[in-house]
Amino acid sequence: MNTQIDDTKHAIRSFWLLGLLNNAPWVLMLACATNISSGGVALVFLANQLPGLLVKLTAPCWFHKVSYRRRMKMASLAMGLACLLVGLGGLLNDEMPAGGNSDGENENGQLDEDDDTNASNSTRSQRGLLLELLGVSFTSFQCSLGEASLLALGGKFDSSLLPTHSSSSASSSLESYAAVDDEGLFLHEEYPENGNTHTNNNEQSSPSSSSAGILMKSEKQSRKCITAFASGTGLAGIVGYAYKSLLSELFGWGLSYIVWSAIVFAVAYYRIYCVGLHELDMRFEAARNRLEDERGKSSAEAEECNDATEQRSSLEMVKPQDEEEEEEEENDGSPTLLSRYSSEATITATKSVHQMTACDRFRTVFSLWPYMVPLFFVYMTEYMMQAGVWPAIGFPVTSASARGQFYHYANWTYQVGVFVSRSSGNLFTVSLIMLWVMPMLQLVNLCLFWVISVHHFWYDYSLLIMCFFVGLLGGGVYVQGYNRINSDMPKELREFALSSASLADSVGILVADISSLFIQSCIYQRNGIDGAVVSCPM
Repeated sequence: MNTQIDDTKHAIRSFWLLGLLNNAPWVLMLACATNISSGGVALVFLANQLPGLLVKLTAPCWFHKVSYRRRMKMASLAMGLACLLVGLGGLLNDEMPAGGNSDGENENGQLDEDDDTNASNSTRSQRGLLLELLGVSFTSFQCSLGEASLLALGGKFDSSLLPTHSSSSASSSLESYAAVDDEGLFLHEEYPENGNTHTNNNEQSSPSSSSAGILMKSEKQSRKCITAFASGTGLAGIVGYAYKSLLSELFGWGLSYIVWSAIVFAVAYYRIYCVGLHELDMRFEAARNRLEDERGKSSAEAEECNDATEQRSSLEMVKPQDEEEEEEEENDGSPTLLSRYSSEATITATKSVHQMTACDRFRTVFSLWPYMVPLFFVYMTEYMMQAGVWPAIGFPVTSASARGQFYHYANWTYQVGVFVSRSSGNLFTVSLIMLWVMPMLQLVNLCLFWVISVHHFWYDYSLLIMCFFVGLLGGGVYVQGYNRINSDMPKELREFALSSASLADSVGILVADISSLFIQSCIYQRNGIDGAVVSCPM
């Protein structure tokens, strides 16, 4: 039993750390956006979103063909390569001004050579920016690949791999894993290790009397691993901004050294997966294969027994009433474990992902709309506030430094709210109706902030309270939405559904990034502020 609990705690810690490390580089790139391209921050945001969107859009076509380990290895390599490329690009840009000044001093008065120097510096700057944006694109690829894979793996652990804690005793965690079948049942009574396939009826009818217990589908669905991962991603927002601020302000590091130091994240990321989750997953798969072999043998024995029973059935067509009463007393009127398992298997006869055609997969993705629509709208509205409305608020609004200060504090407060709500998945579960209500409340927040930014009727730092509430709603829809998918979907489709549904938040962010350019422009226009990138269409 202690081994089971230790394995569960180890898995939860691993998912929390992987959630933190998966999103921290993504947030770090956003925090360094002005260092990468001060005049084209939108380019950084798009580079940090489009490749990830492509990963999630195509995931239903190839995720089932690539193992978790290979996907995590790809994500780790992409994380390290991203930090390397952004650092190299930053190094080119950092060295360019010094070189330009030196050439100008040595060749003062020679205009042709000065023009050549300026052209060389411009080319060097473009190459540096290209390397930086390419690195940011790899970060987007890594974050989306890791998020979609770890959400699916978290659903797998919550559904099957984590041992039940209701058992009074168990010899090893492997025995507990071996007892898990495709329907979420623990079958030690029917398929024990010693090969004896029969127990008395009293033990079958009493789950508490067995060594491992019976975990029926009606029992409470575990949410620990998905919640742990969501909590880690919530903290990543705080860690990413704090990491950049600490190294730049306290140690005076430039962009290159900041992102190069983050390469250690990629090493830790893959190491934690291999030690914390891959080994448990492999132990489970080995135990499941052994269980399937035992079932094959038991099925053959059951067929022989059925043949013998059919031969005797003609002799027992009429049975004395007293014998029937005795049998009912022995069975205690309760169905056997085998009959319960058979009925469950009949009800949940669902086509596996490997057997599905491309049309079946996309049809399944579209069937997730009750969960994906709330995810889309909550991300779209909150990122419209972050990228469109909050940059246009300041006290006073005409001061660029005041607007930047409010944007800084608003994002920090928002990240704290996200972390708190994403860590609450184990405390309660919301209904599907409430999952739709929360994005509507987020839309109200967007409208409120827009009106405030134009009319200034509530215009001071107490607005940070509302920023915290925005984070609560956004993080709540994230963790509750994925937990509901893992609870509501058939077990055979849970991993596929969790990885596919993550497409919704990426699309929402992309729509918000584009819309925010016009939202900020319109607010600037109403407040008489110059500097908008695009013209307000209103």
